[in-house]
Amino acid sequence: MSATKKVLQQAVPTNRSGTWVRGAVGVATGVVLISATAALAGASIVQNFDGAAEQFPVPTAAVPAGEYSAMCPEPLRLLEGTVEGGDPEFSPVSETARNRVSAMTLSDLGGTVPGSAVTPLGGGDPLAVIAEQVPEAEQENPQVSNADGLTDRVAGVAAGQAVESASVLRAQALGEQRATAGAGFSYTATDGDLAGLTVAACQVPSNDFWLVGAVTTVGATAVLNLHNPSESPATVDLELYGSEGVIDAPGGRGILIAPNESESIVVAGLAANQENLAVRVQSNGGRVSGFIQQSVLRGLTPGGVDLIQASAPSASSQVVPGIQIQASDITDPIVSQDGYAGAAPSLQVAVPGGTDAVLDVRVFGPNGEVELPDGGVVTAAAGSVTAIPLDSLPEGNYTAVLSSDVLISASARVSRGAEPEEPLDLAQVPSAVRLGSQHVSVLPTGADADFVFTAPTGRAEVRLTPVTAEGALGEELVFDVAGGTTVTVPAADLGKGTVAALIGVSGDPAYGAQIATLDGDTPGISVAPIPAGSAGQQSVAVNIGF
Repeated sequence: MSATKKVLQQAVPTNRSGTWVRGAVGVATGVVLISATAALAGASIVQNFDGAAEQFPVPTAAVPAGEYSAMCPEPLRLLEGTVEGGDPEFSPVSETARNRVSAMTLSDLGGTVPGSAVTPLGGGDPLAVIAEQVPEAEQENPQVSNADGLTDRVAGVAAGQAVESASVLRAQALGEQRATAGAGFSYTATDGDLAGLTVAACQVPSNDFWLVGAVTTVGATAVLNLHNPSESPATVDLELYGSEGVIDAPGGRGILIAPNESESIVVAGLAANQENLAVRVQSNGGRVSGFIQQSVLRGLTPGGVDLIQASAPSASSQVVPGIQIQASDITDPIVSQDGYAGAAPSLQVAVPGGTDAVLDVRVFGPNGEVELPDGGVVTAAAGSVTAIPLDSLPEGNYTAVLSSDVLISASARVSRGAEPEEPLDLAQVPSAVRLGSQHVSVLPTGADADFVFTAPTGRAEVRLTPVTAEGALGEELVFDVAGGTTVTVPAADLGKGTVAALIGVSGDPAYGAQIATLDGDTPGISVAPIPAGSAGQQSVAVNIGF
């Protein structure tokens, strides 16, 4: 006996008129017809002949390429108070605060840049048009050469666009290929309670992601900002995990976010007095993006500001590149101050299941592996977040590789300061996805940047192609990453005028991040992941059942 199930994938048609419209275009159209035997219907775990459970992979179906969209966070603002229902009110942060978005879209081989623009989430005129929409007749047949018969790849760029609200980069598909595109957000301020530096990779919306490392103790403020750039309503449920276990937060369930709208939640209203907090965000309906605006104020002294970004999906192994450790002669006097223990570098590991995790933690620096106390073997309690100190590491850039016998999610916390009793900045470093053949990483505005790469095992070759503000692609920089090392490449090495980089990796698994700092000894640090590749054929998970 067989069962047949229809799975409907509703999508918003691509706008063919050449104008920019409010809303996201879905990645699938039409009806996908799935057939399955009754023995497999409705189950991904079945019993084998010996009675043991076996896990089957979730089936996927290829779908037509749709519009690329990446959600950029809203500007950072000082939390002033709360109104009825727990929604935050914000006040201006400082006179020097700057919130900017930069974006890039790559052309086809003939030099045609897909229609793309940075627009406000709630609608209105584009903030920056990168390229006009390609007419419908040309969309299905992208050029493979220019008028001279040569390949001629260029980019469309919008650099340093000031923003006053959440914004989204949208880029049309050409030739059944989703656009190669990306955007980045940067925030700088030298005065006020939110003094510091924050950079973030604009996030492709998802139905399930983790934000690890929030703090809600006295003096710390965490605001979860959720955005729905789709044309479908989203119902969001939050799962919260603290140091002592799962946190029951009825107010974190059933959060309705209308299309092209945002919702802000003061995290302490759901989970107060948490030194290490992980939030799992799951949505039904429209896909959403989310960032946690994290800030710390110790008395009257700013203790840092950051945007906590989504970590890699939970798995039995996690890789956290971009952990920058300051020299101990600077950090030790700062951390030894009363109330500054949380400024010491550490890993945060969330274990969502019901079984404790036995972790094997390895840390790789420029010269290879650096031993951790107790050999890096740690037991992390089920349903909680465990902090693992990294203060034994000497100055430098590192990557942490965590292996577990159960699913985990992870991030790292670092800080940057100058003197005791002076302001410092903080950064939460998310775990990263494996790098592939083509990624877009946009450089921050108003800050210095370094790329950090690691190959935990084997050897990888990394290719960096600079992109200028005029859209020209520069000479490719190629270098090897030896297994078990972390390599730092200053963005300045890509040449003057570089605003973005195309990144490709071949060989053994490699991971990377972008570390941003302010000039000199100014306390300012932030780490952004290198986003997953945006081009190529897309697929969706398919539920099989009666």
